[in-house]
Amino acid sequence: MLLVTSYLSLRTPLSPNILGIDNNQFEIGENELTITGYSTRFDAGVNQVWLQAEEYALCASSIEVIDSDHLKVGFDVKRNLPDKRLDLVIHSSYGGLMLSPQKVWVSDAVIKDVKRENDCYTEIEDVTAIPVFAFPNKNILNETIRNLNFHVPMWFSMIFLMLLSFAASIAYLRTSDERFDIAASSAIHVGLLFAFCGLATGATWARFTWGTWWTSDPQLNGAAISTLIYLAYFLLRRGIEDPDKKARIAAVYAIFAFVMFYVFVKVIPGMADFSLHPDTTDNPSFKDYDVEDRLKIVLRLSAAGWIALSFWIFTLLYRTRRVELKRFDP
Repeated sequence: MLLVTSYLSLRTPLSPNILGIDNNQFEIGENELTITGYSTRFDAGVNQVWLQAEEYALCASSIEVIDSDHLKVGFDVKRNLPDKRLDLVIHSSYGGLMLSPQKVWVSDAVIKDVKRENDCYTEIEDVTAIPVFAFPNKNILNETIRNLNFHVPMWFSMIFLMLLSFAASIAYLRTSDERFDIAASSAIHVGLLFAFCGLATGATWARFTWGTWWTSDPQLNGAAISTLIYLAYFLLRRGIEDPDKKARIAAVYAIFAFVMFYVFVKVIPGMADFSLHPDTTDNPSFKDYDVEDRLKIVLRLSAAGWIALSFWIFTLLYRTRRVELKRFDP
């Protein structure tokens, strides 16, 4: 399953999107701008381009296709507009309707309640030639949205394993059964592996979206601090020689570590004034980013596959340690 989801994550095409324009400051009269798209295939045909504000629409006076991802457009801007900020909308044969909100600013406009400036705009049916299975192409993310299917499952796997260690630690304190101590330490051991993978994929994602490998983002820092807390778990075990005492103290620490992990990655980022991560503070979550079912399907399958792999690695380590314990303590 992981091979299939990895292939789909890397090979599925992205839907068309408007990356940017070279001129967003318009004046009254003739204006020209070059639009840069991604996976737009403008050369397949551009039906219309217009500026929009609610019911108002100002259609392009000229459209010139430069290549598959570049378009030169002219607008004859009138003085009376319903808003100084206008959305840019493109309707192409391949991509259908593409909207870039509040892309153009007309500083000299006089705000008036005006309707459509001309009759070139019509209710166009959003029919596209985009492949049936395509990932959403979101601003800033673009191709890096594929990493969602790797980065998020790493943390899901880590959370699953740390929750397993939390439950095993509680079970040990109640029963003093060494099997639960082995299970807790094995789960944390494998969980840290996935935590480092999560940090690595997150840092790589940050480099290509935020322009830096690391930033003072509360959720990013919280994940790093939580990883250090769990690393200290093994230092604690190494510092205690008595097996029973080691297991009891380690169990208490593992319970504390899981609570702190939740605080650092969920509670504190939610209380912060600002975070670059989605689904924290006032930032939209990925469901608000309109993550279509096509991406959700791959993400869920990928998460299930990585969690299953993490559990399998955990069982291997757990059984190996059980065998070693029986060997040295007949």
